[in-house]
Amino acid sequence: MPGSSHDVDPTFMDKVPLSVREPALDLIRYAALKEMLLMRLNGPTDFYTHKYNLTPDQWNYVLNAVILTKISYFQISMHFPNVYIDKLLEIAAFAAGKKGCNASELYHAMLKDHPIFANWVKTCLIVKQQKARMHNPN
Repeated sequence: MPGSSHDVDPTFMDKVPLSVREPALDLIRYAALKEMLLMRLNGPTDFYTHKYNLTPDQWNYVLNAVILTKISYFQISMHFPNVYIDKLLEIAAFAAGKKGCNASELYHAMLKDHPIFANWVKTCLIVKQQKARMHNPN
């Protein structure tokens, strides 16, 4: 989570155009991942709609960027349940416009433009493999 010693991927926020940077920064600072997801699925809340005059396409772009950035805050470890890892990967694929792709495909899709996030995906895969080996040592 924020403030930890791991790399948070800034590249999604870095690519947000200046014209919509303020709402993106507002969301990344004050909105929880769940709130971001609800807005991505249902549109921005009345609060954000009145505060920022963005088109639906601009909102989707901003929300995708902040969702992917927020996901990179999670430090995946052996104590992180697989069901949560899988959900985060599913959300990441959705926000990246790759709904339905598997983690390996997401990793390769992110590698060039978002190497820190690709490494986060790789960590998810490694942790899941390590946990599988612990439960099936043979």
